[in-house]
Formats: sequence, structure tokens, C-alpha cells
Amino acid sequence: MTRVVASAGRRIAMVLGMWGLATGCVYYNGVYNAQAAAKQGDRRLRENQEAEAQARFLESAERAESVLVRFPTSKWRTRALYLAGRGHALSGDCERGRERILELLDRTDVTPIERDRARVALGACDVRSNAMATARLRLDSLIDSRDREVAREARLWAARAALTMGDLEAVTGYLGASSGEILPWELISASTTARDFARSESLLVLRARRGDYRDEALRSVREMAAAGRVDGARRVVLAYDAARVREPLRAQLHYTLGDQLLRVDRDSLAAWHLGTARELAGRDTLVVREAVARTAWLALRRAQTLEESDAILAQLDSGVMRTAFARRVADQWLLVRMLAGKADGTGAGQFLAAEVLRDSLQAPALAQAVFVDLARRSASSPLAPAALYAATLLPSPLTADSADRWRRRVTTEYAASAVAARLRGDDPSGLPDFVTAPEMLRFSWSEVTRQWADSVRRLRTARGGS
Repeated sequence: MTRVVASAGRRIAMVLGMWGLATGCVYYNGVYNAQAAAKQGDRRLRENQEAEAQARFLESAERAESVLVRFPTSKWRTRALYLAGRGHALSGDCERGRERILELLDRTDVTPIERDRARVALGACDVRSNAMATARLRLDSLIDSRDREVAREARLWAARAALTMGDLEAVTGYLGASSGEILPWELISASTTARDFARSESLLVLRARRGDYRDEALRSVREMAAAGRVDGARRVVLAYDAARVREPLRAQLHYTLGDQLLRVDRDSLAAWHLGTARELAGRDTLVVREAVARTAWLALRRAQTLEESDAILAQLDSGVMRTAFARRVADQWLLVRMLAGKADGTGAGQFLAAEVLRDSLQAPALAQAVFVDLARRSASSPLAPAALYAATLLPSPLTADSADRWRRRVTTEYAASAVAARLRGDDPSGLPDFVTAPEMLRFSWSEVTRQWADSVRRLRTARGGS
């Protein structure tokens, strides 16, 4: 009997020990890491680095969510609700944040400081949801909090609500002595959001001349350039250059502008800004790799032959090739090579390769060269006149001198083709190649893309599942 009791006692002790170990894991693997990320987010907020803060709060929310999902009845639930709700709200995911915070506020074991910080996060969501009056009502009760961070964040979000409502007197009242430091950036943010880029540019240039940099400058430059206000975005970036703001910050500005310039086909200007970003980035290897990847794509867009493009991509090191941008380019280039290498006598693979170059890789000069080469190699193919005509539609240094000649070839050498009929204004639907040419392309595309998808899957596995 004694042995049985002792055995039972050991089992109970073991269960209790395992329970203690499990709850410890809950804390160290979930709550502890969520708290650490939230502290980093708060520090970024104090440093006015809101973009960085959002990333840290998102990490905090995800860590806390793992506790809520895996251990729904844990003694750490209240703390996890606080971290998840506030993290979601301050990272911009207000739907999930509001749900977690409202559950938190219904509990009785919430500390006063956590309750107030959660309410500030709700106020931030009110502002993001354009419920400005509700936001101010909620935040006004927190602006005189004894906790300095609660008071600071409540005043800032209340000021944003007042600014959106056009109540400038209230804005300066909320911000108090810090109005001169904070108000210009709030005006910049509001102007950028309202797409009043002339105003945001003038305010940013003034900030730059004083050497005053915040994350909002990066967002404004990105959105200005994306909206076609390239000259204004450049003036802001060059003003920060002239003020000799820290090099890593200027590297980010140049990289961001260069990336946007690529999207609006300002290649030469993009190359200059990306090159400047690489020079300034120093130890920021992420910026360097991203800039190198985009510079290589620029070079590929200017290439005249597939072999020249092969050489450009072969020069990229493994670090650059791990960037998402470089992987996308490499995957599309693999498709081009597989299509161009399909030797079936019709030139269908080559035609499709040129289309991928034109549409996905945005390399018009190279696409044009491949179209013209198809007409030379497969002159008797039903796709030859379509390739010549496609070449005339692409902007490149060759087009001005050659487009008319290529069209004449279509209407004379391939007068019986559907393409020639279209150029003459005739109905092409009764001609044989009106059906056969698209069928050739569909068959080749289906065959090669199946092989390509399998190759991409294997490559991604080799890269570590990225």
C-alpha cells in the first residue's frame, strides 16, 4: 500500500512538473517574445520610426496569437490578449486588434496601465477608420495620464484626428510644447495621404534643410514618385543629400526613389539613384542586394541578345539571388530560356519567349530582337509574319529605321497571311493561319510551362523553400 501511495505521489509530482514546464514554455516561447517585440515597437515609437514600430508590433501580435490559439485557457491569456490586441491595432490590423482588445477590456484582471494602453490603441484604430469624433472622445480621457507613454500617444492620435477634422487650434493644444517638432510631420503625413504632393514636398524640403528625418519622408517620396511626381520626389531626396543626413537613411531614400523610377520607365535616372544607394548603404546589405538586383534587371532590359543577358545574371552572387526581386527575374528568365530552346521548327517557343520578355521582364529591345530572329530562322512558319509585326510595335533604337521595312515584308512576302489581311483592312478569319498560329502557341505554352513550373519548384526547394 505504501508503495502504491508513493507511486501515485510520483505520478502527481510528474504531472505537476510537466504542467509547470508547459506553462513555462507558454511564457518563454510566446508571451516573453511578444513582450520583447512590443518593447522594441514602443522604443521605435519614441524615436518617431513608425514604419519600424509597425513591424515590431506585428511580430508581437503574431507571437501572442500563438499563445491564444495553442493555450486558450492558459493563465497568461490576459497578457496575451493585451499583446495581441495592441500589436494588431498598432501594426494597422484594426479588425483583429479591436476584437482582442474588447475581449481584454471585459476581463477583471487587467492592470490599469495595460487597460489605458489598449484604449489608446483603440483610439488609433478609430482614427484609421475615419471615426475622428469617436477617437477624440476616447483619447481625451487619456491625454493627462500619469503614464508618459499613454499621454504621449493619446495626444498624438488625438492631434491626428483633430488635424483631419480641420481643427488646427486643437492640434496645437494636444501637442503643446512639442507642436513645433511634431506638427510639421503630421501635416506632411496628412498632405501625402490627401495626395497634396506640392504641399508635402515643400514641407519635406524644409525638414530636410534642417536635417530632420523621419520614416514619413520615405513614404512621401515613394508615393510622390508612384503618382508621377518624380521631380518633386527627387528634390526631397537631393535636399536630404545636401543636408548630409546619415548615410543609411539617404541610402533608403535613393533606393526607394530608384525602385519607383523603374516602375515608370525612367531607367537612366533609376540607375543613378540605385547606384547612389549602393554607395551610401555601407553595411546595410539588404539595401545593397536589392539595389544590385534592380540594376541587373535594368541591364537585362537594355541587352540585345539572350547570351548577353545570361552573362548579366551569371554575375549576381548568391546573396543577391536570395532577394525576392532577383528570384522573380530569374524564374521568368528560366521560362524565356526554356521557351526559346524549344526546337520544333515552328518558332512557337521563340515567339512566346519574346512575349515573356516584352510583358513580364519588360525588355522591349531584347523581345524585338527575338521576334526578328524568329522570322529569320523560321521564315516559312505561320508565326513569321506575326513576329515581324510584333517587332514593329516595340519601342527600341531599331524600330524607327526598321518598322516600315518589316511591315512591307509582311504585306509582300506574307501577303496571304492573316496578319497581312489585318494590315490591309481585310477579314482574316477565313485564312488558314488565323487558326493554326494560335494553336501552335497554345500547345507550346502548355508543354513548356508544365516543365518550367516543375523546375521552379525544384529550384525553390534547393533554395530552402523560399
